[in-house]
Formats: sequence, structure tokens, C-alpha cells
Amino acid sequence: MADLKTQYMGLCLKNPVIAASSRLTGSMDSLLRCEEAGAGAVVLKSLFEEQILFDSEKMVEGTDMGVYTDAFDFLSGVSKNYYLDQYLSLLEEAKKRLSIPVIASINCIGAGVWTEYAEKMEALGADALELNMFILPSDPEQRSEDIEKKYMSTVKEIRSVLTIPMAMKISSHFTGLAGMVEALGEAGLNAVVMFNRFFRPDIDIESLKFTSGNIFSDPSEVVIPLQWIALLYGQTRVDLAASTGVHDYTGVVKNILAGANAVEICSTLFKNGIEHLGKLITGMNQWMDRHSFEKVTDFLGLLSKANLEHPEIWERSQYIKALTGIS
Repeated sequence: MADLKTQYMGLCLKNPVIAASSRLTGSMDSLLRCEEAGAGAVVLKSLFEEQILFDSEKMVEGTDMGVYTDAFDFLSGVSKNYYLDQYLSLLEEAKKRLSIPVIASINCIGAGVWTEYAEKMEALGADALELNMFILPSDPEQRSEDIEKKYMSTVKEIRSVLTIPMAMKISSHFTGLAGMVEALGEAGLNAVVMFNRFFRPDIDIESLKFTSGNIFSDPSEVVIPLQWIALLYGQTRVDLAASTGVHDYTGVVKNILAGANAVEICSTLFKNGIEHLGKLITGMNQWMDRHSFEKVTDFLGLLSKANLEHPEIWERSQYIKALTGIS
């Protein structure tokens, strides 16, 4: 039987398949099921900045700050700490009951109070921290370099108080994605997860109301992280993890061949159940046996740009030339 162990941002995983941050990793029961199904690690359901701020504002709504300053401060603090305490309790219990790495997750738009929260997560034994960050570039007055600087400053501030590994799940919406990934590594990241999946608003043309688009990925979307992982493998200091479109073992194998150290799984677990993790791992194991690969490092990055005789195959601008020979 093949050896599925892999290294991801300094953590030793029994296999590269990670249960991604979602509702399925938000309770102890689900986390135990993920481990039993064979997950190499789990990313806890994200603690959301907007969730904390909204609840704080709602709790203190109508409070006269001039007359009830102490009450305002107290209620605001209680509201913020409520979600944090819940999260830290889950993290603490998970570390006691799971034998696989537990990665804490913060969904944020900046550093702010997260440095303090991140410290508490590390103190309770989180094996790593994953930042889930996206600034929607919709303001015409905001320049790309200003947005990029905010990502950098957030990483630097949180890194200044952490010693555990840190990853960031990013979007593909950067003008210079390769340079951005390397700059994030310079700022203190150990890994980048490609890519974030966002809320997609839609419109109901009969009710004339906004609605939510499909929140789950499709297997065809596996090519989105695949190309960038193949392009960046061996070219950056950070580890690379794939996310989006991985629904079966073939998606896991493809991303490792491209250069992914780990693969985060989410949508397919909602569709097929947490136990589907076991099928991905079994399928990967059988594939390795069929191709005589004894360990993951035997084929990690084998088909990346860095290891191909014709690396231009991964460059979209070279698509026609690569396939037809037409220059």
C-alpha cells in the first residue's frame, strides 16, 4: 500500500486531503466524523469579522453612549467575546479529541483585533491558522496597490504575534497573482490556498429580488486552481494548497501532479456526505499503486511548469501554439 503522508506548511499530514472550513467543520461531532473518514487535517469553520461586528452593533442598538457609556462598552465586549469564546471552546475540545492537525480559521478584511484572537488560538493549541481574506475591488477610487498593501499589512501584523504556521485562502482577482503570492510569503505566510469561493448574488427576474447563486463548486472548476498551482510550483517560497472543484480522487491527484502539497475538500462533502472523504483517499491510494508511486513526493509537481519539457502548455497565451504548433 502506498504511503500517503505529506508535508504542508511544516505539518506532517497522514494524507493530503483536508476538510475545508465550512458548516461541516463547525461542531465536534462533524470533526470526529471527518477524522474517522480519513481526513489528513481539518480547518475549523471560520470565525467571521462581519458576524462579530454585526452582532455587537445589534446588541448595543439604542444605547445612549453619553449616559450609559459603561453599559455600551460592556455589551459590545460581551457580544464580541461570545462568538470568540464559542470558537475557542470548539478549538480546545478539538485539540483534545482529535489526533490530526487542527487549523483555526479567521475570515477577515484586515488585522484589527485579530492579532489578539490569533494569539488565543495559538495558546489553545491550534496547529496552524488559515486567514480567509477578500477585499472586493469594487471602489473605483481604490488602486490595486492599496488593496495589496492591506493584505500584506494584515499578514505582517498577525505574523508578529504568531509562531505557528499561517496560510491564506486567496482569490484569483489579482493583477499580478504570481508576484502577490511571493510577496505574501515574504510577509510571513507559509502557504496559500487557491482559491476562495465567494457568495455569488443572482437575480430572480420574476420577483425582481436578489437571490443567492449556486454556492457549491462543480467538478469542471478544478482547472481553476490547477493551472496556477502548476505555474507556481517551484517558483515560490510558500506551500500551495488547492481548493475549488475537487469532488473525487482524480481532482486530488491532478492537483498534486500540478504541485499542491494539500487539497481542501468542501462542496462534495455537502453533496455526498463526510464519509466521501474515505473514497477520495482510497481512490488516490489505488491510483498510486497502479502507477507504482510509493509515496506522494514521487509525483508531487511532476506535471508542473517547472518539470515539463514544454512548460508553455500551462500558459493560456500559448494555448494555440502548444496544441497546434501555430505561432
